[in-house]
Amino acid sequence: MKKIFFIALAVVFCLSGTVFAALDDFDGTDLSGIWTLRDPADKADISFDNSELVLDLAAGADMYIRGTDAGVLLLTEPPAMEDFTLEMKVNAAVDGEQPPACHIGPVFFNEDAWAYSAWGPYSAGQDIRLEDCVDASYRWRDQIGIGIDPADIAVDGDLWLRIVRTGDDLEFFAKGNAGDDWMSAGVESTLTEYYTEGDYMVGIIAKSWGGSVDSTFRIDYFDIPELTTTAVSASGKLATTWSAIK
Repeated sequence: MKKIFFIALAVVFCLSGTVFAALDDFDGTDLSGIWTLRDPADKADISFDNSELVLDLAAGADMYIRGTDAGVLLLTEPPAMEDFTLEMKVNAAVDGEQPPACHIGPVFFNEDAWAYSAWGPYSAGQDIRLEDCVDASYRWRDQIGIGIDPADIAVDGDLWLRIVRTGDDLEFFAKGNAGDDWMSAGVESTLTEYYTEGDYMVGIIAKSWGGSVDSTFRIDYFDIPELTTTAVSASGKLATTWSAIK
């Protein structure tokens, strides 16, 4: 297969300190070219404010078993690595509370097999959970057993979410403050056979279902740390982030 290389160019000048660049800091006015927006039911309105992507999601953006396909995905190519990390910061709360019947977070997605692993805050702050699907087989937290309760990490403001892939394992993490240690919810490997080079993408999922209302999510950044490097040094030296996607 012909190799394709994606170059993410992060140029930052600074008088003091060190600045770190994410794969997408959402600090522009348009969606970056790294993304493919998948919005088959026209449920998303995307804008940018204060270096955040603002995703207004209409009610009824359901994504479930094959044939139920109204969720919104921002997708990019995964790196050609056995081990890598997806990381993002999101605020799913409106006035301190997440709306009902919605789910947002990082995702692994194989469209041909209709296989996905979605990790993030769920339905009015009920918890942070993993849900996944292959074709007509859908599993929620009670079946997978991977989640974090709001007593441990509150779903009432900023959340940091992470999926770490190590070979055939996916491990799911979250934290509620930048300085906190990452809390692991567990490891899952059932679906990684569908996430092989050339047949899947990674990114961000946002979905809702019956009982949902219009929702607003503010996403501060999305990163694959293994692909990004320090942007500048204290001297203001220009640096470039090279991301070999395939």
